[in-house]
Amino acid sequence: MKTILFLSLILLTSCMKETTKINIFHYNIKELDSLKLRDSSNKQLAAVKEIVSKFEFDIFSVNEIQYDLPMIPNKSLTSTGQNIKLLAKSLGLENFSAIFYPANTGMKASRDPHGNYVESFKATGARKYADPVNFGLYPGQYSTAALIKSDIKILDSKNIQTIKWKDFNPSIDLKKYTDGNGAPLPESTKLFDKNFTDILAEKNGFKFHIILLHTVPAFHFGNKKSPNYERNADQLRFLEWYLTQETSFKVEGIEIDPLPKDTPYIAIGDWNTELTNKTNPGSAVLRSLKEKSQFWMKEPLTISNEGPSFTPKRLQLQLDYITVSNHFNILESGVYRPNEERKELGCDKVSSGENIRSYTIKDSGKTCFASFNKDFLNSKQASDHFPIWAKLEVK
Repeated sequence: MKTILFLSLILLTSCMKETTKINIFHYNIKELDSLKLRDSSNKQLAAVKEIVSKFEFDIFSVNEIQYDLPMIPNKSLTSTGQNIKLLAKSLGLENFSAIFYPANTGMKASRDPHGNYVESFKATGARKYADPVNFGLYPGQYSTAALIKSDIKILDSKNIQTIKWKDFNPSIDLKKYTDGNGAPLPESTKLFDKNFTDILAEKNGFKFHIILLHTVPAFHFGNKKSPNYERNADQLRFLEWYLTQETSFKVEGIEIDPLPKDTPYIAIGDWNTELTNKTNPGSAVLRSLKEKSQFWMKEPLTISNEGPSFTPKRLQLQLDYITVSNHFNILESGVYRPNEERKELGCDKVSSGENIRSYTIKDSGKTCFASFNKDFLNSKQASDHFPIWAKLEVK
């Protein structure tokens, strides 16, 4: 009898499948360039390291990391495609595999009279050297990358960035728009100002796709004839079509195939428009995608982006997203945004201290002071975005 029971237990154990769990972490790290990554004393990178250390993840999606190319942005730099490995090393993630492709951003930027690219938009006259179609001050400036834990096999990856906007959506009238210099938008304009990455991966025998996309902002930046709103929408329509084979128009005549029906996927990125926005066309696309997919957070969505100011009523937006196919259960998810713990200190006298920041009241011009939670300040030091995360389980 004991022998039969023992054999039954062995059989039962062998039939039980291990639950496959996949943890996602996404972070748009503001203007993470080659110079910062090579500066061991950089305060922004130190802040990023402290935040990332709080999470355990299998997939780390990174936005706004420069794809390094020789002599970009200046002649002192010589490497190609090593920035994601430098980031991994600084974060203690050397055992993670890297997927990294250069964005279209900055490919049409110009060098200054000294033969260097302008390194910051804060520099005098910077915009005259910027890429007028894809933004950016130098090639590869706002690229996208992924770090993937060693127990996930990378079976394949592909980069989509050369498709013309007009080829994807022949009905788009590019003559309505102008570039950043006020010139007519070229008919050859690419759909993606950055790029679209598809990674085929496998964990415990379960195959799935990891899709990375950082869209153009749904904002005009002072150009009344900006294509950004419609370009953002069409980039998101491409994502919707690629994941589900459906969008608001029939896609045909391009040499790209969407994922086959019932393919498991995880799509991640800064999609640069709010789900609840009623005027941006890209927001309507997000709502359409949400009906066919699972978004990482239940309503209400929370803030993942805000400006550098410390004013009480600063601009705050939800721009970053994770969406997954119905092959997954979403166990937990969130946005890492520490509580401000704001304490107003008044405007009559100067206040100083490690956790105190000043801000200007727009109407009166008064400079006022407030104290904040240290972790919140660290998050503001790290980026203008807050990271988002999700813990998934394969059904």
